[in-house]
Amino acid sequence: MLENLKIESPNELLELAIGYQKSQVLFSFVELEIPKTLHAKNQTAKQLAQTLSIDALAMERFLNACVIVGLLERENAIYKNTALAEYFLVKGNEFYLGGQIERYKNRSYPLWENLTEKLKSWKYGESNSETPEDEDQGADSMAEQHNLALLHGYALAKALDFSTYKRVLDLGGGTGAMSIGLSESNKNLKATVFDLPENVEKASEFITKSELQNRIETVGGDLTKDDLPDDFDVALMANLVSVFDEETNKNLLAKIYKKLPENGACIISGWILDEDRLSPEVSVLFCLEDISWNSPDVEKDFSVYKSWLEDAGFKRIEYKTYLEPTRLICAFK
Repeated sequence: MLENLKIESPNELLELAIGYQKSQVLFSFVELEIPKTLHAKNQTAKQLAQTLSIDALAMERFLNACVIVGLLERENAIYKNTALAEYFLVKGNEFYLGGQIERYKNRSYPLWENLTEKLKSWKYGESNSETPEDEDQGADSMAEQHNLALLHGYALAKALDFSTYKRVLDLGGGTGAMSIGLSESNKNLKATVFDLPENVEKASEFITKSELQNRIETVGGDLTKDDLPDDFDVALMANLVSVFDEETNKNLLAKIYKKLPENGACIISGWILDEDRLSPEVSVLFCLEDISWNSPDVEKDFSVYKSWLEDAGFKRIEYKTYLEPTRLICAFK
């Protein structure tokens, strides 16, 4: 009987199970500021161990783990940053994403511990008032995500032609990062960041730092209840729609359509699901993040958002990827 026993390797399953270990390697890599240290000078494990006051053997094993997850390269016992770490994880660089990584560690990671319970308790359209909004959508959280949003702002400016537009209404614009990227890329473009008062206060700081206060204004308010600001020909909804339920989103799109001039545009940007709802991987998993935060809705695919836009009155609707895994939908009046 044993000679017919089929033996399979569990390696693929084990690698899936230890995904959290890879995340912890990334978190410590950022916390220890190893990318910044190696940006200044490539080093051996022993040298880094002395610099960081860590046991030399522990340091060597940790650095090897950084190599296998794609954060470092090793040659002749010398460690150096990969291009990925050099671009995104060297503190002080323009698109440093250490704040985003810290957000995953401190805000997102703990939520997933009770995913089974969250799945059982989540109800579509309901939001738990005990979950404070500022944990995920408040000013501090927005600041952590600023550089990632800024990167998307520059990428969006390359993906779409804004030369014929005068002003963007950046709805739920957080720190104003998307508006900053768009405005710096289009010298004739102005922007209005419309968000909760505590968020636009933070936005004003980033806008002033970028020396764009003459072209980007901020308006505090609740976009689900208050009238939208006037005088815009592009409305931007970046990482916003899953924060609200379907009815709220449809009402907001209708308000946008009414305010837009002829040939004006509405842009939805975010981790939009592909038609089969099996990709991009980040977007599929982020649906569970929505559930863990007890958001009233989860990420949708293009066909759903297209139907909402059509209901609002939009006619020509385009869909594309502009910064993997981020998708955009551009609808014209």
